[in-house]
Amino acid sequence: MITSHPPLRILVCTKMDLAGALILNTLLPHLAGDTVMVLMSEKTRPVENTVPELAEIKFFERDLPMDILFPLLDRAEASGVGEGGAPLLTFAGLSQRYGITIESISDLNGPEGEARIRAFAPDLTISARFSLIFKPNTYDIPRLGTYNIHPGALPRYAGLFAPFRCLLDGSDSIGCTLHRVDKGIDTGPIVGIGYLPIERQRSLLWHVVNTYQPGLALFLAMLAGLRQGRQPEYAAQDFSLRQYGSLPGPEPFAAFKAKGLKLFEPAEYLEILSGFLPPDMAMPGAVANAVVNGRGDACCSAPA
Repeated sequence: MITSHPPLRILVCTKMDLAGALILNTLLPHLAGDTVMVLMSEKTRPVENTVPELAEIKFFERDLPMDILFPLLDRAEASGVGEGGAPLLTFAGLSQRYGITIESISDLNGPEGEARIRAFAPDLTISARFSLIFKPNTYDIPRLGTYNIHPGALPRYAGLFAPFRCLLDGSDSIGCTLHRVDKGIDTGPIVGIGYLPIERQRSLLWHVVNTYQPGLALFLAMLAGLRQGRQPEYAAQDFSLRQYGSLPGPEPFAAFKAKGLKLFEPAEYLEILSGFLPPDMAMPGAVANAVVNGRGDACCSAPA
C-alpha cells in the first residue's frame, strides 16, 4: 500500500491467538508506511482451565491455531510447499511481509516493559484484545495517546466476555468501542462504538473474531484524522450504566445452551481457518481431526 502521509511510530498491542491474528491482518496493511512494533500478550486465567467451556474456547481460539495450524503453515512456507497467496497470514508471515517486529510481553508496566515501549517511542498506541492493563507510566508515553478497542458497547458491557453476554441477553448486535485509555479498566472517554449484527445461527466464536472489525474501522478513521492534525472528539461514559463482567461459570453457560446458542461450530471454524491456507493447500489433517474429533464435544456444539 502506497501512503503519502508523514509516517508515524505506532505500537500495536494484541493477543497471541486467532482473533489477534485476524486483527493484525486487518490493521497492518493500513500501516504499511509507518514504523510499527507489535507486542502480544499470552495471558490466560486459571479459570480458563477449570471451567470446561472456557477450556474448549481457549483450545480453539489459541491452542489449535498457535500450536498446530500456524507452525504447519510456517514450515510449509519455509519449505516452498504451496505457492503462497493465502488471504490471511500467520504471525510469522505478517512479520515477514511487513518487516515488523512482533514480540510477546507479560510484564507491561514493569521496568522492562516500560523500557521497551520508551525505546520504541511510539507516537500512538492501539490495543485490541491485549488482556494486559496499561498504567499511566505506559499509556502516557505516546504523544497522540493510547487507545483500546473493546469488544462490547461501553459502559454497559465493560469487562470480560462481552460478546457472550450480548448473545445471552438477546441483543440484536454486539458493540465494539474505541476509547482512550485512562487509569481505570474500560473507563476511558469514548471515540465511537461500531456494531456487529448478531447472527443467531452462528457460534459465539464466530461473533468474537468478527466483533473487532467495527472497532478497527473506527480506529482507522480516527487515525486518518490524526494524520491530518484533527483530534478525536470524546464522549464521557455514564458509569451509572456500567455492568462489569468477569469470565462466566457453569450457570451462564448452561443458560446459553438452553437458549439454543452455540459456543463453537466445527464447519464454521474450519471456514475461518481456511483463510490462512494457500489456494492449493488442503486443510491439514491434524487440524481437521482436532476440530471434528478431538475437542468438539457436546459442551461446545449444542444445536442452534
